[in-house]
Amino acid sequence: MSTNPGQATYERMQRANDVMIVSSFALWAMLIGFVPVAALRLLSA
Repeated sequence: MSTNPGQATYERMQRANDVMIVSSFALWAMLIGFVPVAALRLLSA
Protein backbone atom coordinates (compact mmCIF):
# COMPACT_ATOMS: atom_id res chain seq x y z
CA MET A 1 0.00 0.00 0.00
CA SER A 2 1.20 3.47 -0.73
CA THR A 3 0.93 6.57 1.44
CA ASN A 4 -0.42 8.70 -1.42
CA PRO A 5 -4.23 9.00 -0.94
CA GLY A 6 -4.88 9.05 -4.69
CA GLN A 7 -2.81 5.91 -5.17
CA ALA A 8 -4.56 4.20 -2.25
CA THR A 9 -7.96 4.99 -3.78
CA TYR A 10 -6.81 3.64 -7.13
CA GLU A 11 -5.55 0.42 -5.51
CA ARG A 12 -8.84 -0.01 -3.66
CA MET A 13 -10.84 0.50 -6.86
CA GLN A 14 -8.57 -1.92 -8.73
CA ARG A 15 -9.09 -4.56 -6.04
CA ALA A 16 -12.87 -4.07 -6.20
CA ASN A 17 -12.72 -4.40 -9.99
CA ASP A 18 -10.73 -7.64 -9.68
CA VAL A 19 -13.31 -9.05 -7.26
CA MET A 20 -16.13 -8.15 -9.65
CA ILE A 21 -14.39 -9.85 -12.58
CA VAL A 22 -13.72 -13.03 -10.61
CA SER A 23 -17.30 -13.03 -9.30
CA SER A 24 -18.72 -12.71 -12.81
CA PHE A 25 -16.59 -15.63 -14.01
CA ALA A 26 -17.81 -17.70 -11.06
CA LEU A 27 -21.43 -16.78 -11.78
CA TRP A 28 -21.14 -17.77 -15.45
CA ALA A 29 -19.37 -21.02 -14.53
CA MET A 30 -22.18 -21.93 -12.13
CA LEU A 31 -24.84 -21.07 -14.72
CA ILE A 32 -23.12 -23.07 -17.46
CA GLY A 33 -22.80 -26.02 -15.10
CA PHE A 34 -26.28 -25.77 -13.58
CA VAL A 35 -28.53 -25.06 -16.56
CA PRO A 36 -27.92 -28.37 -18.41
CA VAL A 37 -28.41 -30.34 -15.20
CA ALA A 38 -31.63 -28.52 -14.39
CA ALA A 39 -32.90 -28.98 -17.96
CA LEU A 40 -32.20 -32.72 -17.90
CA ARG A 41 -33.91 -33.11 -14.56
CA LEU A 42 -36.97 -31.19 -15.75
CA LEU A 43 -37.17 -33.18 -18.99
CA SER A 44 -36.84 -36.52 -17.22
CA ALA A 45 -39.39 -35.68 -14.52
